[in-house]
Amino acid sequence: MRRKPNPLPKKPNKKVRPALPSGFRDFGPAEVYRRRRLFSVLIELFERYGYQPLETPAVELLSVLLGKYGEEGDKLLFRILNSGDFLAEAPEEARAHSHTLLPYITEKALRYDLTVPMARWVAQHAGELVFPFKRYQIQPVWRADRPQRGRFREFYQCDIDIVGAEGIVPLLEIVAIIREVLQKLGLSGAVLHLNHRALLEKAAREAGWPESDFAGFCGLLDKADKIGWEAVEEAFTARGVRLPRWLHPIEGLPPFSDLPEVAQDAETLQNLLDTPAFVPVRWDSTLARGLEYYTGYVYELRVPGSGVGSIGAGGAYASLVHDFGGPDLPAVGFSFGVERLLTLLESAQNGLSIEAIQPVLVAWVDASPGYIQEVVQQLHQAGQTAFAYPAPKKLSRQIEYAQRRGLPWVVIVGRAEETTRTVQRKNLLSHTQETLSLDALAKADWM
Repeated sequence: MRRKPNPLPKKPNKKVRPALPSGFRDFGPAEVYRRRRLFSVLIELFERYGYQPLETPAVELLSVLLGKYGEEGDKLLFRILNSGDFLAEAPEEARAHSHTLLPYITEKALRYDLTVPMARWVAQHAGELVFPFKRYQIQPVWRADRPQRGRFREFYQCDIDIVGAEGIVPLLEIVAIIREVLQKLGLSGAVLHLNHRALLEKAAREAGWPESDFAGFCGLLDKADKIGWEAVEEAFTARGVRLPRWLHPIEGLPPFSDLPEVAQDAETLQNLLDTPAFVPVRWDSTLARGLEYYTGYVYELRVPGSGVGSIGAGGAYASLVHDFGGPDLPAVGFSFGVERLLTLLESAQNGLSIEAIQPVLVAWVDASPGYIQEVVQQLHQAGQTAFAYPAPKKLSRQIEYAQRRGLPWVVIVGRAEETTRTVQRKNLLSHTQETLSLDALAKADWM
């Protein structure tokens, strides 16, 4: 009988060392609970101001993403190789360099931010939406950046945007949201830096900087918070450029008289800057962020000495939706840096319950921005969800907006109501209307 040969001994399985790529993290139960509590604070507040949720895929086409973040941003995209034999269609001459080969082997990438995917989605669904469209989005994004404290390659962004609105009233709402978020988190010491693209363009013109290199002017100016104003002035002087005196940080508000984009808001801006608050607002003529698509106000939230950079930023932008074939709509937005907020928080915070309550719309005609926000805050202090219509439109358009969103209540304010410290409360279901004092508004029945 023929004996079977002994089988070869099995090689022991090689154990894989458990490790993560640099810039990526796991979250254990304690961290997940903590993040959820933060998200619940943010979501409750956003929905109280009338924002609606949106989610988009992790993967976007490169044709959607490229050119939206500047040359440096394009380099930080995590590109995805095409499936199958992705080299088959690449000609031999394209294989010599990576930049010539890339178009043949990759057409998708992980999303870099939430704003561009939102604009793409709005363009695709514009016919179904009610404008102004208010959305919030809390999802991860990916950037091939160098990891450091408070900066990761995969991280969550938390965005709010109003598509179809512009001007000072949406800006005041964003400032109010920032202050409420940080107060609820108990995070003190933050400052909101504010600027306007029109001021930067004025500075570049007066300095004689080439119009074709506006991005270079802004990039050099934006280094002031890192290297100091004197060093920035020296860098411009070395290039034969003299910056206008009003641009100096100690000069306060720059001249607005010849800038219609800002001049009409001057009084409201001055009040915003002068009023003491939990998060003060500071005019910063050197702030020059994201100007590839920002066209109006720009703002950045920082905690001096924290070592984590900005903890939130945003601005007003136009034509981004139009770039994807949608309507040409202005927009205003802000993004909270979730990871940096969590880095700064020393202990877990208690979240807030989320109540599915339809907000009250504060409609207005000729009331001041300050009185509009005062009415909104009065409703909030009474535990009622509410937000102001963000754009100067006819009253009938604002009421139509509330009806199309299915909102049962509208509070109407104008110059007459501001003078008498009253409001008009309109029930869109029963078609009744009554005059209430501002104090009585907080005690009103909204059932």
